[in-house]
Amino acid sequence: MRPAGEFCWMDLKTPDLDATERELDAALGWECVVDPDDHRDPATARKARFDGHWMAGVSRVDSDARPPGTEPRVSYYVAVEDAAAVHDTAVSAGATSVAEPSPIGDLGVLATIVDPFGAAVSLWQPGTFAGWTHSAAPGTPRRLVHTSVTPTAAAGFYRNRLGLPMTGAVFRTRTGEPPGWTAVIQVADRPATTFAPVHLPSGHTFLFA
Repeated sequence: MRPAGEFCWMDLKTPDLDATERELDAALGWECVVDPDDHRDPATARKARFDGHWMAGVSRVDSDARPPGTEPRVSYYVAVEDAAAVHDTAVSAGATSVAEPSPIGDLGVLATIVDPFGAAVSLWQPGTFAGWTHSAAPGTPRRLVHTSVTPTAAAGFYRNRLGLPMTGAVFRTRTGEPPGWTAVIQVADRPATTFAPVHLPSGHTFLFA
């Protein structure tokens, strides 16, 4: 379980569930299975696990009422104690509300914003599901990287305006890519200071470190 103010989960949306499962297995060694405790339809949603820990949700991009042709994406969740309070503070500080706080059964409360720098992020107030439980190890997410044209201001927005420590986050100047958050996956054969983008055929991008 991750403390409040730290990233705690990610969810991959894909047009081809089976192909993405094969890619995650080949690239990361993650196995995608149906979680019996998941509230979502097992025909369109599964979870990826590695070394006995859940790594990510994986679901069809059209499973949440989005139109056909919607681009693949990865949603990142930061743990918060009060999703409504953080959501409202973010909006008052210039963020755009994408989804207002709403309970997801007894799993938790979810809200989504786009920060003033163009990056989407979800706020997760844990209930029965807290997200990541793994320790830092090869094959697992180790941190998140935020890219924008003003990384210092972006860091201040999260850490000062929203009061989220985000000790596992890195804020960088974007170099051509759109603003956003990207997960850094630890691999055994690469120095921890080196971030190498890896683009999966499904359209999802991660950084290997």
